This record gives sequence, structure tokens and C-alpha cells, in this order.
Amino acid sequence: MVQEFDFTQRNTNLDKIFQQLDGKGYFDEIKSKYRDPATVYCYRVLTGQQLACKTIKLAAFRHLNDLKRSTEGNFPYYYDLDKCRNICNFARMCPDVSQNKPIPLMIWQQAILCLSQGWRTKEDKQKRFERCMVSVARTNGKSYLLNILILYAYLVEDSDQFNADLCYLAPVDKQSKKSWRYIKQTFNSLQEMPGFRKLIKDQNIAINDDVLKSTKTQNQILRMTAGSAQLDAFHFLFATVDEYGDENFNSDVISKVTSGQVQTSNRQTFFISTAYSNPKVPMYSDVRRLTKAMEKDSNRTEDSTLALIWQQDDQDEVDDPETWVKSNPLLDLPAKHDTLLKGLISERDSKLEDGTLNDFINRNLNMWLQTAKDKYLKLEDIQKSVVSDFEIDNQDCYVGFDLSHASDDTAYSFVFPHLNGEQKKYFILQHSFVPLARADNSIIVKEKQDGINYSNAEKLGFCDISQNSYGLIDEDFVGRWFLDFVNDHHLRVKAFIYDPYQASVITDWLDNNMPEVPFITLKQGTVSLSSPTVFLRNQFIAGNIEMLADPILQTCLANAVTMANPYGIKIDRTALTSKIDCADATIDAMSQAFFILKILIMVLKKIKRIPLTG
Repeated sequence: MVQEFDFTQRNTNLDKIFQQLDGKGYFDEIKSKYRDPATVYCYRVLTGQQLACKTIKLAAFRHLNDLKRSTEGNFPYYYDLDKCRNICNFARMCPDVSQNKPIPLMIWQQAILCLSQGWRTKEDKQKRFERCMVSVARTNGKSYLLNILILYAYLVEDSDQFNADLCYLAPVDKQSKKSWRYIKQTFNSLQEMPGFRKLIKDQNIAINDDVLKSTKTQNQILRMTAGSAQLDAFHFLFATVDEYGDENFNSDVISKVTSGQVQTSNRQTFFISTAYSNPKVPMYSDVRRLTKAMEKDSNRTEDSTLALIWQQDDQDEVDDPETWVKSNPLLDLPAKHDTLLKGLISERDSKLEDGTLNDFINRNLNMWLQTAKDKYLKLEDIQKSVVSDFEIDNQDCYVGFDLSHASDDTAYSFVFPHLNGEQKKYFILQHSFVPLARADNSIIVKEKQDGINYSNAEKLGFCDISQNSYGLIDEDFVGRWFLDFVNDHHLRVKAFIYDPYQASVITDWLDNNMPEVPFITLKQGTVSLSSPTVFLRNQFIAGNIEMLADPILQTCLANAVTMANPYGIKIDRTALTSKIDCADATIDAMSQAFFILKILIMVLKKIKRIPLTG
């Protein structure tokens, strides 16, 4: 009987649950039947024999529990040990790019190969994982794995196909040329081996600076970049997206790759990358989404996607080199350990000295950090504030309002102060109105400009996209939406705070319709904004902010940078399309919201001091 778990729930500790299950013999049958590198590695990770981060532990548990599921008739996948042997045997023949000779792969590298190729669909024996994401710190042998995977797909998996297109995709031409040299080197080495020499000769396969192609089967591997104009002209059977976290790989580029694969049987796209500093790229969203999917072992929404993410669990581990194997698994190789560790420590110390330690944490410890010194909030402080739900009905709230100018969004931000015991908490909920006038009246263009998936946000209820033929925001609709929202949820609005610049028409209308609500103007200079700006940041750091998984609010907060003068600080943006509108509205609301909890706590303390009377 397969048990299911939700590791997002309190008191649901992955390590403890695995120990309990393993102690009761839950995985005994799996351990005896499957002794392939991936299963062995997963078991080592979960028993603590292999130091690993949370995301790798989640992937390991998913694999072991799915092996149990595979014995049940309603689970559509099985694990093919022959496929594991095939890819591992092929890998043994591929030369390391720096030594030009095959070297034994480490068990974590073999695990990547086995998990991606071993899992199959019961119905037609095709690959289970249509998308595979592998993320690991720099200088941990990503190029070597890519060479193995793409040439295995071409020479072994798909050798009986005709007119098949495969692709190696890099952010820019210079990078693609460098990695293509490694593919050429591996191919040239393989064609000297008797088994592959005959296949390559029979199919008349040759490689040049841009393509590896058979004139007999017309199968080909193409060297391409994110800017290649003809990406959407192909239906890739197998594609590798190298350095997926690079800004050149926006949603539009990735869509061109994957949309052409929908009718391609046995397709697979491999995304491999180190973490980057810009959270607006698709990879960051994927990492967050896939981590949540693995935490909910009972949820099967991402069953066709494999996620293997080697990273540090906490920024504080930058001071503990013994933990760096979590993001640098190559440290477990005795021949590399001392040299690699010495280099990492030297790089850490150098970055610490010049004030760019976040660069090291980002690139060498594989953690998503914005490295700009003037960022308003850290990504991890935004991430830790996300909650699954909050009951807003019949609650007191403070509302901030930021009216659109030009291409900006119009946004309401609702701040709900509340107490958890004596701990101050602030739940933030925003709603944006998205104009298209400066985006050719196209939501696709707008999403590309702002780096926000507004279409999905609208489905989730976090925004409304302009519907009129001009792409402008309808201020009548904005006003009516607010009245309806307040009435539908029976909100007690304690104050409505707004920037008076060009907002008089809509705010006067709202004021007339809500005479019981104080409407407060707030000038947008540092004198007025510094206190609530600092207060909001401190509450994020202290863990007192709560919000839903709202992509607009998270992006606006992540985009915000601080601008200082002798009178204080306020937030700003680094580019015209770096949206911060709902962050502005939130600070406006917080300018009044932070007073109330101070008062409530003072009242509670006074009540506690009043002696009981008979």
C-alpha cells in the first residue's frame, strides 16, 4: 500500500518520515529489486549517508515512492532498468571534455541519466519525463552531461528515426560555439569506436560548426541560440537548453521550443543551469513551482517533469564549507575535492573582501539571489512570506492605491493587520489593472515587457487585463471593482491612502461613495515615504508579512530598489518595465496600518495588568 504525504504541512518532517517508513520496512522491496545508481543514490540521500539539500531529498523521496506506485495498476509509469544500463554504458564511452578520455561518472551524475531515461510510460514505453530540469553550481560538469545526453539521444535512442530534429540551445552564439566544440570532440571520439564507427558510416553522419547530420536518415542536431529566428519551425525530438537561467531565455523563446513538440512522440527537453540573479526569468518560476510540486507527494500535477536541484539550504552556509557539497556535488570526488574546495574558499573570501559575497552565493552555491547592492528586499524574505490562505471577510484593512501613468499598472493593495498571540502580522493582498496601450494592445507583448505572466495572474484573481479597443484602463471599472470587492467581503476599510497626483477624479468618486472611510493623501517623496518603506522592509525580514503566491506582488517587490537622499529612502525601479506599482501601493497602505497593532498590543498589555475582581 502506497502512502502519500504533503511536506508543506506542519509537523511533516521529510527526514523523520523517511526514517519511520524505512524502519518499518516500507522500502525493503524497492531496495532489493532496484540497485541502479539512481535508486542507490536516493537511498543514500535519505538515510543521511550523502549530505544533500532539501530539494534533492524531495526528488529522492519522489523516486522511491514512485517505484512503489509503479507496482499499482493505476500508476501510468514504470522504471526500466535496461534503459538505465544502456545510458550508463554509453556514458562510459564518452570522453571528459578536459581530458579527452572517458572517466567514471559519479553516482549523482549517473542518477541524472537513469532518472531521466529510465522512467517510462506503461502504455507505449516512451519517456515519462518530457521536461528535465537540472540545476547545480558552476564548474560541476554540466557540459559533460549534456554531451552524453544529446549524443545518446541521437546515436542510440533515435537512430531508427527519419527526419528527426534535435537541438543544442544556448543563450548566445559565443557560448553555443564553445559547447558545440565539446559535442564535436565527443562525436569524433565515438566514431573511432568499432560499434559506432559502423553506424556513423552506414548512416553517413558528419558534423560541422553548426549541425550534426545524417544524409541517409536526415536526422540532425542543430546548434542554435535563444535569438535564432527559426526556432518555432522545428519539432524537436530532443532539445537541451543550456544556462536556462539566462535572461535571453524568456517565456517566448521557451514556448517556441516546447510548442512544436506537442505532437512529437517520445520527446524530451533538458533544461540545465546554475542559479542566476534575475528572478524574472522562467527558470526561477519553474524552480519554485516544481519544488512545491515535490513537497506535495500526493499531487500528480508535475508527473511528466523531473527536477533535480543541487543548492544550499540557507545563505548562512556560506560560512560552512563542509556543507558546500549540497550545491557542488563534485566535491565528493576525491581527486577533485581539495582543489575545488580551496578554489571555492578563495573565491568566497575574495567576494567577501570586495563586498560582492552575494555573487558567490548566487553562482557558486547555486542560490537565487539578486546581487544588486540596492535591492529593497531579499528574495528569500519575499518567498518565506507566502501563505496558502487567509480569511479576509469581515476584517479591518488599510488600502493603498497607485494610479496608472502611461504603461504602469493601476493597483490596490489591502493590508490586514492582525495578531498571532502577541506577534504582529500583516497580510497583504493586491489587485492590479493592466493596460496594453503601450504594448501594441497585446498581452503577449506586455508580458514580455514586464516579465510577468498576467494571463495566469488574471486566472488566479490577482488582476484584470484591459479589455477595451484602446488598451487603456477604464477608471470607472477600477472604481466599481473596489466598491464591489469591499462589499462582497464586508471589509472594514480604516483608511484609503493614495498619491494625489492626477488621482482626483477616481478618488473623489470613491470618497463620495464611501463617506465613512478616511481618504488620506500621501506625497511620494522620501520625507513622507521613508518611515513606512523602512517599516515594511523590517517586517519582511522579521517574518511578520503574509501574502498569497501572487506573481505580480512578488515580482514588484523583487523589482524594487532603494533610492536614498538626506531625508530618507523610498523605493524605485531600475528600468521602465520593472513594475513596482503594487509595491508602491503597499507602502502607502502601510503608512497607516502599522500604527494600529502598536495600539492593540498596548491595550492588551494594560488589560493583562488589571487585577481580577470578584
